[in-house]
Amino acid sequence: MSEIMENNYSQMKSYMERNRFPFTEKDESNCKRLNVQHGKSKCTVKVYTTGTIQLQGAESKLKESLQHAKDAIDREENIGEVLPFEIERFPEVLRERIAGIDPVILRFVEEAIITVKAGSNLGCAFLLGGASEKSILMLIDTYAQSIPDESMRNRFISRTSGKFISKVFDEFKRSWKSSLNKPSGYGWTNDIEVKIEQVFQFCRICRNEAGHPHLPPNLDKGVLLANMGQFVKYVEDLYELIRFYQNNEVQF
Repeated sequence: MSEIMENNYSQMKSYMERNRFPFTEKDESNCKRLNVQHGKSKCTVKVYTTGTIQLQGAESKLKESLQHAKDAIDREENIGEVLPFEIERFPEVLRERIAGIDPVILRFVEEAIITVKAGSNLGCAFLLGGASEKSILMLIDTYAQSIPDESMRNRFISRTSGKFISKVFDEFKRSWKSSLNKPSGYGWTNDIEVKIEQVFQFCRICRNEAGHPHLPPNLDKGVLLANMGQFVKYVEDLYELIRFYQNNEVQF
């Protein structure tokens, strides 16, 4: 497999995975093939050794979506995990995936997209940090209110009130890890660091660099955009926890 073939193939495959399009893979003599099906729509994606991407199948929303990805890759708009045209859809995707998402989070994300497209990396980092902090504070408030014992609830609230967000998150993580009931499904039992903390800390640190004049800002646009690509899943995970504690008391 040539380098350009491998790069273009991995980007198309990654795009399908992010958008949850079911697919199968097949090696052919001069290309790698992805057979994609979403609902009743089917499409075949072939990536040749030259890097050429070919789409086959009837016109559909699925094919239109894959065409957007193909066009972005053809323009060499590779920024790692996410393609630039996908970033513009983040607010729409958040609305689709998270019923009743807080409008403040959406507004910060919308503004972050505007700033990064205008070349303002610092502005984007600051706004993304704001969206992240709002999401985290909503989670921690919901968690606190679901602690059934009043004295334990009040102690937790006193430890998380009026503190820097990094300290607030540390208090939450300690309490959460000692709790007995957590959402079922992959990753929640032991891996809050992977599902939540990595993106939270990235957004927090970048916002600090952008907002504190005594810190020299050193934000690489590629790194910033690549981490924006994780932000939708990050907010989804946060809302999964929020919904859980809206319906379940914390057990110790």
